[in-house]
Amino acid sequence: MTMTKDDALLATMLSRRSISPRRQAWPGPSAAQLRQMVQAALRAPDHGRKLPWRLIEFDDSRRAELAQLFEDEKRRRTPDAGAQDIERARAHATQTPAMLAFVVRPVPDGKVPEHEQWLSAGAALGNLLLAAHAMGFGAIVLSGDRCKDEILRRSLGIAPEETLAGFVSIGTMASPPPPVVPVDVERVLSTWTP
Repeated sequence: MTMTKDDALLATMLSRRSISPRRQAWPGPSAAQLRQMVQAALRAPDHGRKLPWRLIEFDDSRRAELAQLFEDEKRRRTPDAGAQDIERARAHATQTPAMLAFVVRPVPDGKVPEHEQWLSAGAALGNLLLAAHAMGFGAIVLSGDRCKDEILRRSLGIAPEETLAGFVSIGTMASPPPPVVPVDVERVLSTWTP
């Protein structure tokens, strides 16, 4: 039986996984490939065309500076952090071929509710990750306490009304992730009965 274009798209969607930075390797996406991923993100539902999100790219020439910012944040958050913890914080900035910050910035205009803009931003992020997967790359979003650090946020140019939602790592998949643990559809799908 021949696979249709729709079958191939669904197969790609069903096989997408988050790939941790330690499972990523060079090469990363080219500039043209990264632009295609962003184009996919721009196709997410966006009521009112608010573009309630943006991306910050960290090119190779700035990774050492980003690593220092991550180290400094780790030391502020965990003053007694050991050498291994510091190295791990630095590695989050340097070990993947492509690194982006995903920033959510709802537009307060009274027409499109903020929660709807957050949903739009999440859909855009999902499209970005799916596009990376479809192009043969592994990708993941990492967030956590680092994203709340005010000094780090200011250093990255994050405005007070914006949310640093996480850092996106993209690279060639060096090793496969562990097997997927299946989830029953019934856990999230129900039938309404009045």
